[in-house]
Amino acid sequence: MAYAKRSEGIAKATTNNNNRNGANAKTSAKTNGTSATTKSKVANASPQEEALALLKELRNLIFKEYGVKLQLRDSRVSTKIGHAAREKLGLDIAAQVKKKGGNKKFDWQKWNTKLFPKLFGQPDALKYAPEIVAIFMSMLYDTISTDPEQAIADLVEFNRASLERRNSFQEQEEEELDDLDDELDEDLDEDEDDIEYELDEDLDEDDELDEEDEDE
Repeated sequence: MAYAKRSEGIAKATTNNNNRNGANAKTSAKTNGTSATTKSKVANASPQEEALALLKELRNLIFKEYGVKLQLRDSRVSTKIGHAAREKLGLDIAAQVKKKGGNKKFDWQKWNTKLFPKLFGQPDALKYAPEIVAIFMSMLYDTISTDPEQAIADLVEFNRASLERRNSFQEQEEEELDDLDDELDEDLDEDEDDIEYELDEDLDEDDELDEEDEDE
């Protein structure tokens, strides 16, 4: 009788252990399956998706660290289109106003801060899509392609060349200022030398006068 009960207890314990082992095996298999699925998703991600995820992480990191948002490609292109349109239109209008003559002069400050923004918005916050602005510009200028994509490329190139010219002009001005500073320094050195020479001559004359007084 006692033997039978012991046998029954051993059998139950064995069954419970088997159940626990089975449950653990299922849990482990589920975990491994989830991990494998995650790895599979990462492995199956396209380069575009991985780059997009990296871009999101970078922008979030920079925003948390510095409080600024990095502009995306489309935003950068739109800003260049805005600057190019504002400058090209301004140059054209200024040339025509000058050619006409009279008392009315083109005011760049007014054009940049009031007139252009009234029609188009700010260069970095245009009221219209870059394609629309590009097509509009192609209606005015034969240097801008009538193909929307090429028109955008033409305006971007105009902006790049304009920025290069401004930087070159600024460097030239700085070099001219440096040369002027050098000339001023040389003039000052020469003036100081002249003053020292005159002082030395005056001192020599004073010494000669003192010697004459002593001889008398």
